[in-house]
Amino acid sequence: MAADELTRPLGLPRQRKPRRWLVIVALIAPPLALAVGLLVFLIAGGDDPAHVVAAVDTPDAGPTASIAPPPADDYPRQTEPLVEVTPTGTLGEVGGGEVVITDPGRPGPVRLAAAPREDLIEPGEDGGLLPRIGDDGTRPLEAYARPVGDVDGMKRIAIVIGGIGIEGETGKAAIAGLPGEVTLALPPYGDDQPAMVAEARAGGHEILLQLPMEPYNYPDIDPGPNTLTVAAGSSKNLGRLHWLLGQITTYVGVMNYMGARFTGDDQALAPVIGDIAGRGLLFLDDGSSARSRVMNIASSSAPVLKADLVLDGDTTPAAIDARLDQLVAIAEQRGYAIATATAFPSTVDRVAAFARAAASRGIALVPISDIVHPDGT
Repeated sequence: MAADELTRPLGLPRQRKPRRWLVIVALIAPPLALAVGLLVFLIAGGDDPAHVVAAVDTPDAGPTASIAPPPADDYPRQTEPLVEVTPTGTLGEVGGGEVVITDPGRPGPVRLAAAPREDLIEPGEDGGLLPRIGDDGTRPLEAYARPVGDVDGMKRIAIVIGGIGIEGETGKAAIAGLPGEVTLALPPYGDDQPAMVAEARAGGHEILLQLPMEPYNYPDIDPGPNTLTVAAGSSKNLGRLHWLLGQITTYVGVMNYMGARFTGDDQALAPVIGDIAGRGLLFLDDGSSARSRVMNIASSSAPVLKADLVLDGDTTPAAIDARLDQLVAIAEQRGYAIATATAFPSTVDRVAAFARAAASRGIALVPISDIVHPDGT
């Protein structure tokens, strides 16, 4: 074995001695290339502008982005274009919260203003800010709605996920994990509901306020402070309602939290829905009670909706997927459908997966305000 075989580092090729002819080529190549280039230039027409080729400056592409593999579920990931939405007010302040849509024809993630419009609020007796219809007739229902792109020819589905903010981390996970087309419902109680509203609106989500209403077996089953009850009467219930409405802002409407007994009583329900409609809000019945009388009180002046089904009575992924398939069947038959659910991790996961595949099934996932006018008018 040669001596250099013993001294050469492992894994490195044997070094070769430089060859003299390579040095000669390196010396004569530049002048030869210059001469050839000059000859080609003269043949092509010299300084004839018709033959001038412009040099194009290409920007540095930067580092190559890492593309994550699709999630391990039966719904493929769908990438959506960004829609630029600019609030004219200052985020987090009471001021102009008007949303300017720069490209309403392209659905996708948007940011919605978290600050209420000054012309759409009034002070409540308890110090909160209550929603109201503006002097120009603008309702909070329209002012705080998420824009919807071109969904002509598609069946519409609205999904409302409730319980956001009861546990901070669960709420944050739902906001981060769900597309902006999913409407989020917040109870009036929580660690920091105004901050949760701001985060949800920044993620493009429409907001509903969940109103605690009397269930059967109340007060053994208690939805929380200032629950609306049948026995309280209209005056006391309206006082409680106004306290509840003043806990957060920028919501398009309200929905019941529990309330099987209360929503089954026309006399108790009518004044509450009347006040809500008079403030330019929608009312959504969450679909949990077969005895609900909410739809009997609906009118053109009171936009009232009822969910077709609850997605996660059974929180197993297979059961939620089956309910989502039922929701699609309803939408295909009627043109639109509504579902409610709670922000359980399994629910968030399956709804997010469903949303990624919705367009490929001919489904447009829309915010709840869009269902007030299901024909798109």
